[in-house]
Amino acid sequence: MNRLPLRILVCAACCGLTGCVPWTVRPIEDTTASVAKGAITPAAYVDQIWTSKLLPAIESSAVDAPALLHSLQQGSSTARTQFARPDANAASYWIVKGQGRVIAVDQRSRNGLVMVDVAPFDGRPDVSIQIGPVLRGTSLRDATGLVRFTDFLNQLHFADVGNELNDRVLKSVLAPLEVKALKGRQVSFLGTAAADEGAPPIHALVPVRLELQP
Repeated sequence: MNRLPLRILVCAACCGLTGCVPWTVRPIEDTTASVAKGAITPAAYVDQIWTSKLLPAIESSAVDAPALLHSLQQGSSTARTQFARPDANAASYWIVKGQGRVIAVDQRSRNGLVMVDVAPFDGRPDVSIQIGPVLRGTSLRDATGLVRFTDFLNQLHFADVGNELNDRVLKSVLAPLEVKALKGRQVSFLGTAAADEGAPPIHALVPVRLELQP
């Protein structure tokens, strides 16, 4: 049998492989630098939408806490029909604004909460607001519908943006507050929360605004 030169065999093998590539090749910048279409990092993406899109969308969509609380007293299904905002996965969220009195500050876990009694005051919490240092959930990412999974390369990048949004709240909204001094004070708030059943009726709100009132 005639032996083909080694060079010919190698070339033939390489040609065969080029016709059947079992993986997808992405440019390096797509997999390591891009988070969303047109964004370089999660922080860059949040920078693009935070002031120009996300905050205005939350402000314009927010319902007054007393109206939502009244609807919840009538039944969760009624409240969901009137106020809840569903996402693509059929989860639903509250976007809420209001004022109230802080009756407790709970820092027993890293997911700290302040409990707020909304007028008419009865000494019971109506809203719990997350104060960190760990913020849970993705309501800030998902409630408005502005941040869509289809805009991202994969689930990991979508999750990274949710984490960056929560980090932005920690840095820009909560860091300036003297949390321990909140008890007994009047506050105004604006934020998002998952519309699942729990206590208090509006719970684990992620605030994009939390301010002391005079």
